[in-house]
Amino acid sequence: MSYNFTDSESSISKMSLEQNAREFKLVIDLMPHMVWATKPDGYHDLYNQSWYDFTGLTYEETKDKGWSLVLHPDNYDRAREVWRHSLDTGKPYEIEYRMRKFDGTYNWFLARAEPLKDDNGKILKWFGTCTDIQEQKEILEERERTKEALKISNQDLNKSFEELSRINLELDNFVYSASHDLKTPLNNLEGLIALLKQAENTKEDQQEILGLIDKSVKHFKEVVNDMTLIAKTAKGSNGMHDINLSVLLEEIKNDLGHLIKPTGSIIKFEFQVRDIHYPRKEIRSILFNLISNSIKYGFAGRTPIISVRTKLISEEILLEVEDNSGGIKEEHLPDLFNKYFRINRAVEGSGLGLFIVKRMVENRGGRIEVNSKVGQGSIFSVFLKPQK
Repeated sequence: MSYNFTDSESSISKMSLEQNAREFKLVIDLMPHMVWATKPDGYHDLYNQSWYDFTGLTYEETKDKGWSLVLHPDNYDRAREVWRHSLDTGKPYEIEYRMRKFDGTYNWFLARAEPLKDDNGKILKWFGTCTDIQEQKEILEERERTKEALKISNQDLNKSFEELSRINLELDNFVYSASHDLKTPLNNLEGLIALLKQAENTKEDQQEILGLIDKSVKHFKEVVNDMTLIAKTAKGSNGMHDINLSVLLEEIKNDLGHLIKPTGSIIKFEFQVRDIHYPRKEIRSILFNLISNSIKYGFAGRTPIISVRTKLISEEILLEVEDNSGGIKEEHLPDLFNKYFRINRAVEGSGLGLFIVKRMVENRGGRIEVNSKVGQGSIFSVFLKPQK
């Protein structure tokens, strides 16, 4: 059996197809997404109005491969690779990339495409869409920035909490130390004043007692000064300064004149790093303590010779104080920087000097080491972290 179509029937069929085409174009032009279609080989032959509105291009400018001209250069190779894979395998196409708007700016899009196949699985056409996801991208980026900012804030808060905990512990120790260390000189003063009140004291006795009172007062002041330094070190309240070490060392030598002159001490210096940015009170306290200890613990019958050196090692400044003192026994080294530890009780001091030095250095991210040989001397190596 055969069928013959009249011209009228053929005309109606053509009009129906044209009507369907107009309806299809109307529908896809109303869609906010970009809608496109390609031939089986991937060359574009259809775009909806959203494409032209966004790109500002004409059909002739964007047909075939022209669409790739609006892709961001950083996304072009990847987009081409994924599209080629879909064309070769017939698998659905999906990728995110940036496309250039008519005003020169770029927006992120999610592109998807599916193949239309015949009954035998042959690809007849590809249909795809491009959905503007710029706003979602910005929201995600803002969320990531917020997460990173919160992470940094939490880290800062944790550091602040740890620092406050450390300071509170230091201040608690300070209060305890102050009450403990001030009792001894105060008790001495109290006893000596009671002795002065005794009527049977001779003038010579009174002079001796007054000398002991003066000694106790000086010790009292030394303890108070050390306690103040501990409190300031705990709070990290010393301001930064640009310091010339040569000038500072001369000041320290003048202040230690009462120790240098009687002992004939010789202080040498060799500064590869002459100027540093550091809290002046702290670097002065470090040098003062180390140099004064070198003189106080000098070897009997030997002129104290102290060498002060600086050099730059990696990202640290090495400050060394070397002496020819009696040295430190190996069993004393583990306790050397402990609070109240004193090698020789006969030597004046509060037992807080090296404790304070170590605390100052470590609070600024540095460290201190000591090498010593009995009868030969010691080298104190202070590794200072450059401060901003």
